[in-house]
Amino acid sequence: METICWKWLLECDEPGTGRRISSQGEVLTPAHTTEQEMREQLLAQLDVGFERRFGEGFRIQDLAPAWRIQQH
Repeated sequence: METICWKWLLECDEPGTGRRISSQGEVLTPAHTTEQEMREQLLAQLDVGFERRFGEGFRIQDLAPAWRIQQH
């Protein structure tokens, strides 16, 4: 099965302080995956980590996110 490697960088406001924080990584998806589909899947995973770190109810979408995504 063919895959796509996506490199991503996400910046958002840190809850409480408002300072910009960033997270980056790579993810492999099936070749037919669109950028929007990849972003939605990734957000769901990242939201879980944010809730663990900052408390229940924190969602990246609420923290002024800015994405940089490249397909490789």
